[in-house]
Amino acid sequence: MINRPSFAKLPELDRRRLLQIAGGGALGLAFGLALPTPADAHGSGGFAYPFTNGVASGDPLEDRVVLWTRIAPDPLAPNGGLNADARVRVDWQVAQDERFHKVVADGTVVTSPDTSHTVHVDVSGLKAGHQYFYRFRAGGHISETGRTWTAPPTHSMRPLRFAVASCQNWRAGYFQTMRDAVDQGAELMMFVGDYIYEYAVEQLPVGRLIDPNLPAEVVPTTVALDQYRLRYALYKTDPDLLLAHQAMPWILTWDDHEVANDYESWKTPDPLRRAAAYRAYWEFMPIRWPQAPAGADARLYRRFRYGQLAQIDVLDTRQYRAPMAMNGGTLTDDGPRRDPSMVLLGAEQEQWFTRGLGAVPARWNIAAQQILMTRLNTAADPEKPATFSAGTWDGYQAGQQRFFDTVAAAEKRGSVRNFVVMSGDVHCSYISDLPRSTLDPTAGVIGAEFTSTSISSAQDFDPKANEARQVRRRVNPTLKWADLHCGYVLADLTADRMAVDIRVVDKVSVHDDPVFTGASFVVEDRVAGVTAV
Repeated sequence: MINRPSFAKLPELDRRRLLQIAGGGALGLAFGLALPTPADAHGSGGFAYPFTNGVASGDPLEDRVVLWTRIAPDPLAPNGGLNADARVRVDWQVAQDERFHKVVADGTVVTSPDTSHTVHVDVSGLKAGHQYFYRFRAGGHISETGRTWTAPPTHSMRPLRFAVASCQNWRAGYFQTMRDAVDQGAELMMFVGDYIYEYAVEQLPVGRLIDPNLPAEVVPTTVALDQYRLRYALYKTDPDLLLAHQAMPWILTWDDHEVANDYESWKTPDPLRRAAAYRAYWEFMPIRWPQAPAGADARLYRRFRYGQLAQIDVLDTRQYRAPMAMNGGTLTDDGPRRDPSMVLLGAEQEQWFTRGLGAVPARWNIAAQQILMTRLNTAADPEKPATFSAGTWDGYQAGQQRFFDTVAAAEKRGSVRNFVVMSGDVHCSYISDLPRSTLDPTAGVIGAEFTSTSISSAQDFDPKANEARQVRRRVNPTLKWADLHCGYVLADLTADRMAVDIRVVDKVSVHDDPVFTGASFVVEDRVAGVTAV
């Protein structure tokens, strides 16, 4: 594995009060010298520490990165504990050093209740491949110091250590694996969906210990905009999640629970609920949006470059898909899954991916997306007919095959050298070869897929359930690993290989239960598919 610098030197979350102007020492003095005295618009000053939902960065490019925070003295109160008409001045700084002696960018924004007092700053003019530190100030308080990176320059082959995670259900367990990603030196988080869950916040038999005094407004199933906002605010009080945002830039996409389970397949669509969910996601995520939400529509798919090392295509497999066949469940091979009208990406996104794949040189092409992509026979008996999940790419076989054909054609003409997919959704770690054919898994391999298990949604590890899942390895020649631990994927990417550790935990119901490596794999340059280490 590649050695990375420790994050231990950055301010701890429980030291945030020390960063206030009244007692911030050198940090507070540096901010005071660099920016004018804080003045909150419309008389909204005098509030308590407002950065309770932390700081975050995301969507790093060569010369810019998005910075995020929220002004919320009481994050679980309406309007974050501010007056209904409050507008708050927020100053921000970016520096080359964590003591802010070398400030390279600064500015001021004014928050509004219309966006839940969230702050999005797209800082430009930065140097490619550089580490930066950032912070905010409002109402006489200074935030934690965040750390971020810009993408490396065009011709760079600089190695990258990144994490892939999904499915963090707050009530189901703790997020200690997020802290582990920081401890392991990840420089980038790819989060591939289910950042929140819409279900009512209630104590589960096995799960996180929930404070019975949690405000009543936070508890119900999320339907309206204010409820979605409160759910994000709740999640963003988790110290491990806050640290993971503070420590590195994130690249995110959504799945279904940011709205509701399998919402794209409802017989009676609810555009108002979808619009509310999209709006709250837009407010609370550190994303540079190709198209901000307009009601129940928002373009989220986009592309990132890491020099010549990697191109990352972020897909949206929820918003544009046809409703699942038979309203979900299990499908036979000769049934509606082969219907060519069963689109998954939608025509526009599919064309965007086809045009961009291999258009510029990259040693590795990575697709970050929500759902299991590889062909996976779910039958328990190899002597019985194959069955497939309606909710994965298998339920949209025609579109799945077109996608595989696009990758295979790019590999044949030499514009794509190594293709890897990062997925989530299924609460199980599936490590697979990507077959050339959606109908014949023995017809060759075009790439590899690492499906991250859940941060907490699978709950505590169940050995019996895990053993039952192993039957899928016997009926799927492309499947190399299946495991029901909670955890995430940690990858070291170099010009020659992608080395992957599956970092897992036995009990997410116990916050200090240790995280360990459950399995390790490697994808070698110019060798399609996965090899166990």
